[in-house]
Amino acid sequence: MKTIVLITDTFTAEGVEALREKFEIRGSKHATPTAQELQGVEAMIIRSRTKVNRELLQQAPNLKRVVTATSGYDHIDLEACDERGISTYYTPDANYNAAAELTLMLMLSALRRQPEITKVLREQKWKDALKPGRELKNKIVGIIGLGRVGGRVAELAQAFGAEVLAHDPYTGDEKFEALKIARLGLTEVLVQADIVSLHVPLTKETRHIISHGTLEHCKDGFILINTSRGQVVDEGALISALENGQITAAGMDVFEHEPLSRDSRLRKMPTVVLTPHVGAMTDEALSMASELAALTLANPASAVLIPR
Repeated sequence: MKTIVLITDTFTAEGVEALREKFEIRGSKHATPTAQELQGVEAMIIRSRTKVNRELLQQAPNLKRVVTATSGYDHIDLEACDERGISTYYTPDANYNAAAELTLMLMLSALRRQPEITKVLREQKWKDALKPGRELKNKIVGIIGLGRVGGRVAELAQAFGAEVLAHDPYTGDEKFEALKIARLGLTEVLVQADIVSLHVPLTKETRHIISHGTLEHCKDGFILINTSRGQVVDEGALISALENGQITAAGMDVFEHEPLSRDSRLRKMPTVVLTPHVGAMTDEALSMASELAALTLANPASAVLIPR
C-alpha cells in the first residue's frame, strides 16, 4: 500500500503529480484538518496556516512526517513532534527571494509615502497636496537576522546605494565578510539605523525583540519593516512610537494576530504600509516550495530538517 499524504494548503499541480507515483494523495480544504481527514495519514504537507499542535497530533496516530512548504516553522510544535518520533522538514530555499523583494517594496513605499500618494489620487488631488518622500540611497539599513532573507535584502539595499549594518549571533563571519557588512550588536544597529528590517524566526529570544525597551535605543524618525513573524514586534509599542513620531513610517506584512483585526489602529495610520502576509505569495515561490516539498517526501535523505 502507498503512504497516505495529506496536503492542507496551496500546492501546484506539478507538485501533486510528482508525488502520485509513490504516494496516495489526499487534500483538505481546512487549515486544521478534521479527525476524519487525518485517519491513516502518515505524512502531511502544510503551510503556516496549519498549526501542528498536540491536539492535531492526537487525531493523527499514524503520522510520521510533516513537511512545511515555508521557511518559518513556529506553527509546528516541535517538542510534541519529537515526543512522537515525527520527523519535521521545511523548505528554507523556496521563498527567500520573494520575501526579500517584498521587503524592498515595503521599504521604498514607506520612504516615498505611498499610502498618502494613493489617498491623494483617490481624492482627485495632485502632488501639491503631498510632502516630499525620501530615497533609499545613502540611508543606513539595519538588518536584524542575516539569514537567507536578510542576506538577500542586504544585497538589494546595497544595490540601491544604502549602507547596511546587521545583527545576527547565529550567522558566521564569512557571510558578513562576503556581503561587506559590519557585524554589530542589536543595540548598536538600532542606534544607527535609519531603517530597521526584521528577518528572524519566532523564538523565545526574538519574541517582542522590538518593544518599548528596545525602541528607546532607536533613532527618532526611523522606519520599521517586518516581513518575518508578527510576534517579534510588540504592536502596542509600535503604535505608540508611530503616534508620537519616533517611527515616521512602517511596512508590515505580518502581525501579532492574523488576520489583522478590522479595527486595528494600524489600518488607519497614513504612514503605515500594510500587506496581508504575502511575502511568499509569488508564482515562483509557490512553485519552488511545492517542488522542494515533493522532493523532501520522495527523498528524505536530502531533505532539510527543521533545526532544534
